[in-house]
Amino acid sequence: MGEVLVLEKRVSYSPGTDYDALWKKIISELFEEFILFFAPDLYEAIDFRKGIVFLEQELPKVIIEHKKGKKIADKIVKVSLKNGEEKYVFIHIEIQGKKDPDFSKRMFTYFYRLFDRFQENIYSIAILTDLSKSNDPQAFQYSFYGTELTYRFNTYKFNEEDIPSLKKSTNPFAIAVLAGIYLHQTEKNYHKRYEVKKKLLKDFILTNTNLKSIYAEALFYFIDYLLYLPHELTKQLTKDLSINIEKEAKHMLYSEKIKEAPTLAEYFKTVREEGFEKGIEKGIEKGKMEEKRNLAAELLREGFSIEKVAKMVKLSLDEVEEIGASIHPNQPES
Repeated sequence: MGEVLVLEKRVSYSPGTDYDALWKKIISELFEEFILFFAPDLYEAIDFRKGIVFLEQELPKVIIEHKKGKKIADKIVKVSLKNGEEKYVFIHIEIQGKKDPDFSKRMFTYFYRLFDRFQENIYSIAILTDLSKSNDPQAFQYSFYGTELTYRFNTYKFNEEDIPSLKKSTNPFAIAVLAGIYLHQTEKNYHKRYEVKKKLLKDFILTNTNLKSIYAEALFYFIDYLLYLPHELTKQLTKDLSINIEKEAKHMLYSEKIKEAPTLAEYFKTVREEGFEKGIEKGIEKGKMEEKRNLAAELLREGFSIEKVAKMVKLSLDEVEEIGASIHPNQPES
């Protein structure tokens, strides 16, 4: 049994950010939670206890060749159904960021190509990230002299979501949707985005003790890249979150996969730099101490008293006695 994920996202909000890859990554990492949040009816049919397997092969070219070179993020997932049916369930997911008059037709095109190729069940869902009320694709309809067809698919619309309800949800994709909503709301205001990003990372991830570490890591990475900030604001965010990172999210410091996320990368850079500076300071202090001990040893050899040497080199009596013992060890009795 298997599932096919076809992710398509054609909008861009910040330089160099691959939104296809971001959605693909978090869906792959938190697939069970994704299905529970966006497709609860289908969730009830899947037996996740038997595990899921992401396969590396791509969809056959016959299915996606009509996309004319557009970047595709696709994934094939093997799952088991609770009813034990030995057949495929294909899940076709579209991440759509703007109104497209041909969207419903394209959804149908993907459907019939998948169905023609595999002759198995297909679950289609369109996730509409645009906040515009005009982005409301309807069923695809075809009619020609008595030949008629209506194709409907599932939709999830960001513009219909209630933010307070999302904040109360325990599903990590509620926070991912929040981040997507805030992305649109702050498209032209980085300072406002800074505030909402800080709140998301701090209130819902770093200090949420009920959030599983795998959720926290995946969400931190997703939000950190999705809600792009210029370098100076990222540095400020690192500073603002550093206390939370050290206290509430220590487990995240050992996650190799998120060390390169913008805010954490800045944090680790700062830690490395501060550690280097402290190391230099410790080296200087160590060098001073060695000089003092060497001078004390020379004075003791010249016959100065322990009390005099301690006063001259500013060491404690115990330290000077220890130095004296090292240069005048007790001789064994004859």
